[in-house]
Amino acid sequence: MKFKGLRQFGKELSAIARNKKVLIPVIAVLTVPVMYTAMFLGAFWDPYAQMEDLPVAIINSDQGTEFDGKQMHIGDDFEEKLRENPKFDWAFVTREEAVQGMKDNKYYMAIEIPEDFSEKTTSLTSEQPEPAKLVFLPNESYNFLAAQIGNTAVEQMKGMLNKEVTEVYTRTVFEKLESAADGIVKASDGAGKIADGTTKAKDGAQLLEQNLTKLTSGTVTMQDGVSKLNTAGKQLQSGASELNDGAASLDNGVGLLADASGQLASGAAGAQDGASKLAGGLTASAAGAAELEQGAAKLTAGLEGLAAQNEALAADPNFQALIAASKGIAGGLEKSSAGQQELLAGAHSLEAGLKQLTAGAGTLQDKLGEAKTGASTLAGGLTKLSGGAVELSQGLGKLNDSVGSMTSGAKQLEEGATKMTSGLLELEDGTHELSTKLSDASSQTSELSLTDEMVGMFAEPIQLDVDRVTEVPNYGTGFAPYFLSLGLYVGALLITIVYSVREPAIRPANGWSWFWSKALTLMLVGTIQALIADAALIFLLKLEVQNMGLFLLFSIITSITFMMLIQFFVASMGNPGRFVAIVLLILQLTSSAGTFPLELIPGWLQHVTPWLPMTYSVAGLKDVISSGETTRMWGDAGLLAIYAVVFAALTLTYFIASHRKEGGETREATAV
Repeated sequence: MKFKGLRQFGKELSAIARNKKVLIPVIAVLTVPVMYTAMFLGAFWDPYAQMEDLPVAIINSDQGTEFDGKQMHIGDDFEEKLRENPKFDWAFVTREEAVQGMKDNKYYMAIEIPEDFSEKTTSLTSEQPEPAKLVFLPNESYNFLAAQIGNTAVEQMKGMLNKEVTEVYTRTVFEKLESAADGIVKASDGAGKIADGTTKAKDGAQLLEQNLTKLTSGTVTMQDGVSKLNTAGKQLQSGASELNDGAASLDNGVGLLADASGQLASGAAGAQDGASKLAGGLTASAAGAAELEQGAAKLTAGLEGLAAQNEALAADPNFQALIAASKGIAGGLEKSSAGQQELLAGAHSLEAGLKQLTAGAGTLQDKLGEAKTGASTLAGGLTKLSGGAVELSQGLGKLNDSVGSMTSGAKQLEEGATKMTSGLLELEDGTHELSTKLSDASSQTSELSLTDEMVGMFAEPIQLDVDRVTEVPNYGTGFAPYFLSLGLYVGALLITIVYSVREPAIRPANGWSWFWSKALTLMLVGTIQALIADAALIFLLKLEVQNMGLFLLFSIITSITFMMLIQFFVASMGNPGRFVAIVLLILQLTSSAGTFPLELIPGWLQHVTPWLPMTYSVAGLKDVISSGETTRMWGDAGLLAIYAVVFAALTLTYFIASHRKEGGETREATAV
């Protein structure tokens, strides 16, 4: 049976070779996988390598701005960088030209730098920062994929601009930090001086507090003395008033004495005795008045000295009134002293006169006239003494009130000085701590120095280090498993059009020989077309694979699997079978994960995927081309082999049943 199958296989090959109408189409079909793989993949092998031919319009509307005293034109700088980096076929045009160019399908996209781009870029340091924007104008109706590529390019441009702007900000911030560092150094020196000055101020405040305590104590003592002086002044006023009344009486008495000279002789002795006492009393009064005058002068001098030592006290109106009153007292006492001296002189004269009166009554009339004159003078002096005593009493009253206010103010001043001393102690601690902290800060900030490397680090602190587990160098390599599987499947489908997968070249001896003649022919064709497609990929497109032997083997297994599957459908059903094969092709194209990941396709298709052979052909080819995972590849190859065996068995069953049904009649093979 085996040899019959091989003989039938030889007849099939011989029939193909002799019939040019079959041979030429078969040869043409063998190149179909090349068209799908080499030509299609070759056209899109590495589209990113040709982007410099893709026309893109650039619209630079940026007006520039002023930042930190300098003119910035980020749009112009960016345009210059684009001119130096021809990633696309840049066309630097106006917005109107760009819009018209896209309407005319002259540009695939346009990128506009708005007029406020620089201004918004520098708004980061303002209270209301606004993001700068690039305007992307894709012409998606012209070519959708070109627009998507443009999206990626714009993101790269955005990153490049972000880095450039960040570098500008970094340099500006560091310049300000360096200025701040200089200021911190100066502030540290100033804080040290403030700390020293605060220490001196604290010492002065403590001394002031001590002296104010003494002042408060002295004002209390002075208040007691002034109170006593005020009492004595009132008593002096009362005595001076009484003395004034007595002098008036004396004046009247002397007048009466002149009229009653007759009675003088009898009372001369008593008068002489009274005159002597009067002279003694006036002497004592004159001494007291002199002492009072000296005390008033000392009081005035003491108050003026106190005012000289304390400016606040000197400015106090009450204290000034007290000084004025003390001066008034001193003046009154001076006048009183003069009057007393005159009175004393008069008393002595009286005494002498009385002696003369006693000695001789002959001169009584004349002496009494003199006595009357002296009495009048005494009365005038005593009147002045009484007025001065009144003024002295009033001044001492004001002095008493002012000294009370001064005592209260001195106490408040003492309390304020105590609080000031406490505050200066806290201020001293704070200024010393401030000086220490500023000194530390100045030491640290003095180490700041900006370098280009630091600027680059701030502008781009994170870099992506791509460590690829497996590497696919370009689009062609990534899509090769998908398009090679597609090409082999389409090649298997087309072979059924130019070569009959059912009609034998000669009458088969049995269903086995019939099956093997067709199966071996299709396996041979599948192997040849797989090798042709592989050769085109390797030698024409320079496809790099991880394992060349396994790549060739897996391609052949894939091709034979598709041949066995399509042979069954076409042999058993004819054209309806081809339709079923096409439907399977469509399902496999969308569910094999050759383009988009499996997780991104509809859910119902994800459930269909495990049942279709192209799923495993794409996965296995990915492994032998890119990942090198041979263990997984062998699993995929085994599943494809199962598909091939199952559909080959179904075809064998069909041929055996057909042969028995025909009853072994001989039939010449014809080509369909």
